[in-house]
Amino acid sequence: MELRDYLKIIKSRRSVIVRVAIIALVTALAVSFIQAPQFVGETRVLITDRDAGAALLGTAITEFTGQPERGMQTQVQLLQMRPLLENTIRALSLGMTADALAQNVTVSTVGQTNIIQVSVRYTDPRMAADIANRLADEFVVWSRDHRRESIAAAADEVDARLTEAEDRILTLGRRIQAEGRQEELAAELQIAIGAYTTLAEKRETLLIQEQLETGAARIVSEAVYNPQPVSPNPLRNALLGLSLGLVLGIGLALLNEYLDNTLKSTEEVEGALGAPVLGLIPLEKLEKDEKRKLTIIENPGSPAAEAYRVLRNSLDFINFEHNIKTLLITSAAPAEGKSTVAANLAASLAQAGKRVVLVSCDFRRPTTETFFGIQNIIGLSDVLRGSQTMKAALQRPGDERLLVMTSGKMPPNPSELLGSNKMKELIESLEEWADWVILDAPPLLAVADPSAVARWVDGVLMVTKAGSSTRETATKGRELLEMVGARILGSVVWGLQQGEQGGGYGYYGGHYGPYSYAGYYQDVPTDRGRKASRQPDSGARTTVDVGAPARYTSAAGIPAEGTAQRYARILGQLLSVVLAVVLLFAVLVVAMYFVDQSLGLGMVEQVRALLR
Repeated sequence: MELRDYLKIIKSRRSVIVRVAIIALVTALAVSFIQAPQFVGETRVLITDRDAGAALLGTAITEFTGQPERGMQTQVQLLQMRPLLENTIRALSLGMTADALAQNVTVSTVGQTNIIQVSVRYTDPRMAADIANRLADEFVVWSRDHRRESIAAAADEVDARLTEAEDRILTLGRRIQAEGRQEELAAELQIAIGAYTTLAEKRETLLIQEQLETGAARIVSEAVYNPQPVSPNPLRNALLGLSLGLVLGIGLALLNEYLDNTLKSTEEVEGALGAPVLGLIPLEKLEKDEKRKLTIIENPGSPAAEAYRVLRNSLDFINFEHNIKTLLITSAAPAEGKSTVAANLAASLAQAGKRVVLVSCDFRRPTTETFFGIQNIIGLSDVLRGSQTMKAALQRPGDERLLVMTSGKMPPNPSELLGSNKMKELIESLEEWADWVILDAPPLLAVADPSAVARWVDGVLMVTKAGSSTRETATKGRELLEMVGARILGSVVWGLQQGEQGGGYGYYGGHYGPYSYAGYYQDVPTDRGRKASRQPDSGARTTVDVGAPARYTSAAGIPAEGTAQRYARILGQLLSVVLAVVLLFAVLVVAMYFVDQSLGLGMVEQVRALLR
């Protein structure tokens, strides 16, 4: 996919993106209003890197030798030790666990220096500063005691050596008394006395240093009271929520697009049907209680009427050799607008001066009579069964160049009648008078009727519905026509929403559930009456009862809902519920906040206390 394809997806599903972004924005603001304010106290501690006890013993080894960064990170971890946190909690009577306090404490180094910054977040500004200072004090005391322990250990080592030196002096003194004064023993005694004196001086120095030792850390900047909260920040949270909502919305739009198997562009329609798109018909606006509309006659200046004229011109273009006279109009699935297209196309061709015959081959759910306001008493089934003549079944709705043959009564064997030689002979007879013979057939995947009659026509015009027709159904319909040797001349996209025309009719959204074509032609009551509207020249509209077709219970095999489509439908439903709940919660929180601020009820503070 190219960049413009992604832009089309975003444009077509912008409502989802906008809804998710608004919900995320409102939720972020609601959380900001209900969240307790957080204050920060910051203390800075200077770390020295010299072990005083080791230096006094003549080994001036720094703790950070070779790896200063590692030494500073060690101090950072030491500052967060559990004993220090527990001592701070006891000293300030915080009433929380060490783990809870650790979550509010942040310890980090300041750049490439030996300074460590202790930051504490708390709901009280003074307590935040007190915690930071107390924790730093605990660390300084611990560091001092740790260094003093080092000096004390050095002093203990000196005491041990003093004891050895003292024992050596006593031993040499006894030998001198016993053996007499000798130069060698006197020299050894002098050396032992010198070592003892040096150790005694070192021990005295250690004792003094132990008292003066302040540790490796010292506070260089104490935390002070800061009444300005660092969180929540409504503006920042709103921007973050909006950004997250946009990202999430775009992700959901792309995911929905990936799982959506509907035909969304003329390229996809042409690929599925193997034929060019000859017309893009916008969705027609119907009046109240109006189910069918002959737009080309009733509203000739509308965009839909102009689209039917474009379709008519496209048919003339592909029929430049005039070898196509019979045209079957059908669709893969029910309710895709094939009867509407057939009726308006027939009227449009008649307006262009063509002699047209429109034949309704839909015995089970006939609708042709409702477009032209004629009766469905004698029709195609009567002619094919031989009970009526072709002349008796043809009706002229107004234009002398247009003849209409309704479906008639429901026959017991519709597929066999439509596939019989009698049907072929009827079409040939109509071709002798008409320039165009248009057959309105049932959907391909619902019944076998269109496949039976498709063998007698010169070409087939497939109708798909914007936002409803799927790749699987369109491909299956094309395969059924190819099996009987029918020729698909082109396709029509019907039911485009406002703004979807042009640019390959672009993209469009919409969710459609699992296929239910099998029941579309089933369970039709035997005595069901059908109302057909008739509009005489005077403009008044009357209705007449038309005989209903007999009950028919068989149906063609219908493809089951795919796994991806099922998951997409379930995911869409869950997301809709979740988003609705979140939006409702956010609206309630915002309303509660403003009511509480206006009346001073204290509800927000109570909620904050519960959340602590």
